[in-house]
Order: sequence, then structure tokens, then C-alpha cells
Amino acid sequence: MSDHRPGYLPKIIAHRGASKRAPENTLAAIAEAATLGARAVEFDVTISADGVPVLMHDETLNRCSDGQGPVILKTLAELQALDAGGWFDVRFAGERIPTLEQALELAADRGFSVNLELKPTLGWEAPTVSAICDTLKNVWRADMALVVSSFNPLALEQFAAEMPGVDLGYLCDAVPPDWRARLARFGCVNLHCYAPFVTPDLVRDVRAHGARLHVFTVNDPDQAKDLFAWGVDAVFTDCPDVMLEALDDEG
Repeated sequence: MSDHRPGYLPKIIAHRGASKRAPENTLAAIAEAATLGARAVEFDVTISADGVPVLMHDETLNRCSDGQGPVILKTLAELQALDAGGWFDVRFAGERIPTLEQALELAADRGFSVNLELKPTLGWEAPTVSAICDTLKNVWRADMALVVSSFNPLALEQFAAEMPGVDLGYLCDAVPPDWRARLARFGCVNLHCYAPFVTPDLVRDVRAHGARLHVFTVNDPDQAKDLFAWGVDAVFTDCPDVMLEALDDEG
């Protein structure tokens, strides 16, 4: 069941699944995160040439599959014919690029809270967000916690218009000086930022503003302990098992 605090996710969020143990943004990585004890997972979503939401971080297929070129130029059938696991380890050879529907069904089955990052190819914000919203409306259960985030302001604006009841996170690397105005503009309840830019003063200010602060990508338990001591709400990590073992309270 979801926690109904706005923007809430558990403290340890498996980044693209358990991406140190399995190929990122695959069903194998999501399943592995659950096996390791994580209760929240993050994954990146874009669309195929025929408008189906799929999990992929990059605009191209080159890094995380045996394919080449832009994701947006491949149909779903072409994408799912690719090997999305062998690049990581031969044990995962044959792993496929999952659809958002497949990922959501697995996440729901494992009881995950989800951070869905909107990753539209630039210029394709409108069809990407519409397709993702259609899938969420058909598949996602209202009793499961969901936060949707993006670096892309057009994607955030459109998502907020199409699904106003979903909690949003504003994604950035360095936190902009006008972060309060940006949260308000997009209706975001969370600020998600890159770990090197986090300071105790920032954490204090974000919390005083009534927002939650989630930090990426944290794989060092000592760094995570410092961040939590400052008051950070959650961290994204490639190795949730290491974090869970090192931290006393994951809730």
C-alpha cells in the first residue's frame, strides 16, 4: 500500500533497478532490486517509433543493447528483438527492452513504490508524455506510490496537465537559485538533484519549504549516512543491497 505523504518514497531507491547487479532498466534489474530488499525502484521511460512507452535511459540504443541509433526510430517489435542484457554480462544475454506496462506490472507484483522518470527525445515531449499517461491510466493502481520526475520542463508541464493527481519531482544536477519558483511552476512536491551539489544548507531550505529532497546517484554508504544526517529524504543507488546493509532504517 502507498504512503500518502506527498512525494513520499522509501529512503533507498533502486536506480534503474539494481543496476550494479543486472542490466539497467530491465525486468531483471527490477526483479533483482526486490530480491535484494529494496522497496522503491526508479526507471526511465521513452517511446518507440510506434508510440509505445519503453524503458531506456539514453536517446540511442548504443550503450545498453546490441542495437544502434535513436530509440525513437525503432518500432516496439524492432526494439524487443534486441539483446538488452548481454552488454552487461553474458548471464543476461537475451534480456529484452521492457515496455512500461511490463515494468509497472512487475513493480506492482513486487510491492514497489516507483519513481518514473520521463525521458522524451527532445522534440517528442507531447507524444511521449501522452503515451506514458495512457499506460499509467490503464495499468497503475491508485493504491501504489508513484512519483514522476523529469529534467524536461515541457514533459513536466504536460504530465501535470494530463494527470494532475500524481506527485511530481523536479530533476536537476546543480540546484538552480530559483528552485522554489520552479517547484511552484511545475507543481512539484520533490526536488531531485545530483549528490555533489547537496549541502546542509540546501537540505534545511528544501525541508523548510515543505518539499522532499531525493539525491542521485549515491553508492557510498558513508556518503549516504552523511546525507541522511543532514535530513535528505531518500537516495537513488545502483546497489540497494549495500545501502540496506549499511543503514539501520530503510523506511
